[in-house]
Amino acid sequence: MKCLLVLFLAGAAAAQNSGPPQVLRIIRQTIKPGAGAEHEKVGASVARGVARAKYPANFIALSSMSGELETWIVESHDSFASVEAASTFVESTPAVKWWLGQFEAQSGPSITQVRRLLAVYRPDLSYRGDQLALDLPKMRYMSVVMVRLLPARDSEFGEAVRLVKAAYEKSGSDQPLVVYQVVSGAPGPSYVFFSPMVSLKTMDDAPTRGKAMREALGEDNAAKTVKTSAEVTAASESFLFALNPRLSYVSKEFAAADPDFWTPKPPPKPPTLPGAVPPGSAPGAPAPANPGAAPSAPHP
Repeated sequence: MKCLLVLFLAGAAAAQNSGPPQVLRIIRQTIKPGAGAEHEKVGASVARGVARAKYPANFIALSSMSGELETWIVESHDSFASVEAASTFVESTPAVKWWLGQFEAQSGPSITQVRRLLAVYRPDLSYRGDQLALDLPKMRYMSVVMVRLLPARDSEFGEAVRLVKAAYEKSGSDQPLVVYQVVSGAPGPSYVFFSPMVSLKTMDDAPTRGKAMREALGEDNAAKTVKTSAEVTAASESFLFALNPRLSYVSKEFAAADPDFWTPKPPPKPPTLPGAVPPGSAPGAPAPANPGAAPSAPHP
């Protein structure tokens, strides 16, 4: 299955059940500098085409607001069997497979790297996952942290995260934190932390939440958590994303929670100024006598 085909038919989670999806299929695209507009144009066309084809899984697109220009397509599934069914749908629908292959060719020049991940939900490490699933249609931003562990340090990491989860509960934090464990596509034991935000003001309030968390943890547990994190972590990446409705494919029920955002009307065409040359026309070139006629062969 080709890169773009996998990319857009593997994406971000429009959770419609009472909790987060059990499996995420995530595609990370790194976009070439200066190619963002072209990539957005192609991606929006693909999302519309997927919707027309009634692809059997929804996805949400995340567009980076810091660091390298990236797009993450995150698709939700109830199981790995659901992932297989989505791939089978494409393979068994020749027109869809061909059509998406054409878009792959168009988007290829704008992408420098594509990375694919499969991840499973860890409710034992997550906080207020049900709230995230319920409130996601109203969210506009997503803070994401991806952590790669040293080999055989999962149990220590899990213990530290459970302490943090307990501090979230004790402090009564209203900020969900949903954790997924990567099971395929990463170089070592890896976890992805999703924290949604309706506004960037949430980041302004981070020091207050952090203070409440430290108090809830207590000095000993706070020191233990920091020490364990430093000892077991091989690498980590932090991202700030904006949810991108133009590249997403969500259900009607999901979009109905905020239709102005998820199903925006196309922007009006700019007015034509007097004397302006229509796009694609060469200045001073005469208009063809019959625009629908085929061009004549050049004379020898």
